[in-house]
Amino acid sequence: MKRILLTIFICQACLLLGAQPLGERVEAYTDKSCYLTGERIHVSVLVTDKNHNTLDLSKVAYVEIADTARMVAHAMMYLKDGQGWAEVSLPEGIHSGNYLLTAYTRAMRNEGEKTFCRKIISVVNPNGISQLDNVTFMKGENQKGNNPIKEYQAGQGVRVALPRDSAMIIRTLSVVRGNLRTAEYTLEEYVGKSASQQRTSNYVAEMEGHIVMARPSSATQTETSRMVMIGKGADVYDGQRQADGTWYYYTHDVHSAQPTLLNGYDNELNPAPLEFISPYAQSLPESLPGLQVWCSEQELKERSIGAQQERALVAWMSRDTLAHTGEFLSKRPDYSYDMDEYTKFNTVREALLEFVKGVRKRKVHGTNQLFTLSEGKKNYTDWPALVLLDGMPVYDVDDILSYDARLLKYIEVYSGVFTFGTTVCQGVISFISRHGLLSNYTLDEGSRLVTYEFPQDHPNCLIPSKSNISTVYWNPAVNAHQTAFPAPQDAGNYQIILQGTDAEGHPFESISEIRVN
Repeated sequence: MKRILLTIFICQACLLLGAQPLGERVEAYTDKSCYLTGERIHVSVLVTDKNHNTLDLSKVAYVEIADTARMVAHAMMYLKDGQGWAEVSLPEGIHSGNYLLTAYTRAMRNEGEKTFCRKIISVVNPNGISQLDNVTFMKGENQKGNNPIKEYQAGQGVRVALPRDSAMIIRTLSVVRGNLRTAEYTLEEYVGKSASQQRTSNYVAEMEGHIVMARPSSATQTETSRMVMIGKGADVYDGQRQADGTWYYYTHDVHSAQPTLLNGYDNELNPAPLEFISPYAQSLPESLPGLQVWCSEQELKERSIGAQQERALVAWMSRDTLAHTGEFLSKRPDYSYDMDEYTKFNTVREALLEFVKGVRKRKVHGTNQLFTLSEGKKNYTDWPALVLLDGMPVYDVDDILSYDARLLKYIEVYSGVFTFGTTVCQGVISFISRHGLLSNYTLDEGSRLVTYEFPQDHPNCLIPSKSNISTVYWNPAVNAHQTAFPAPQDAGNYQIILQGTDAEGHPFESISEIRVN
């Protein structure tokens, strides 16, 4: 009886937390204040209560970058102990000027956008002039951060003392070269406006993982739905329909951009397609100040070379986010076939007949089904196996039997009983294409394949030792009285930027300069 009462209490507490504001607030910091198009914005977020004490409730934070017309970039990040960080790439085609960076959690939307954290960042597009440009290039020198310069040798340890007292707390540290100097900006006169027309019901706090949302894209009533991660693994999430007709998918440990299949069907399994709902508030400012930047032609040229290198680095890092693990629900396959080591056949049907062990085809109620050996490998199972193509369940076996086997990289056969979403199956047969993206496979009308940007999970800041990239060091989570980093390899002047909060929780920034010989 006590256990039942405790369970009821926990459920009521979860419902209460989901329906009521949590009093969360967000602090947001970036590696610098002025960027070139194509560069990465390194942004760090800390979630606190109204008294600036760290909170560990929400597990996802959102960041938007917008001008007065539209959101131009965004990111989600996982939070651990209330802290997270992400990398946001600025598109090449946006105009020069000031932009508004907004950070918040999903639960904060219940209190309204007045609680969101906002910060102005500056962007310069060196590739051309746009009618939307709102930038003035200043002559002379902006003396901001003109402190005595300390000199170091390349690779020498640079030690930075960090105040950790009641007056100020350092949150982030960055080291940049060629930082473009801009005028000071304040936010008091720039009131946010919302570009979204989303529903106004309560937002459930994301206290376990990320909640993906979808809605029907046709008049057909959707009765069942699934979301599947397409690739070289196998992750499926059953949709939970909400009272307003939308669907929620509760995900865990899925991060970065992933090819994602969303499908929906009515009661008779006819297609009833869904589409993803943007999780962002799309908070836009009413107005923004014009950008004033101190920048010589030589500085802009050098930064532009670094921005090109940074774009190439980002493209290299995102070339493939999925890796073939050779496992299904933490189990190794009983039979695994690398198709490059076998004779090429035109269809999967031929490959199964010629060399794949542990799989048998037979008709059940007039339709073909595939079966695997039991765990003891003495006989075949009584129930059909689950068939996967790049992690997607294939329910019409004839589709996979006629699939071009030359497009496959692996065939893997698993014995045993598995729970896959709400499906319980005896055995799994996994077909994996060379690119892991349902190569040359035709989806039905109820399915949509898109790339979904899941939250970033505390990414490492990768910077080549020899490059012109502007930010050469970034520590998004300073939690010490002193920190150290190796001096950059290239000679020149660099700025050390410290950011944090004062005793009243107001953000501050301190800039000093070093020279590397």
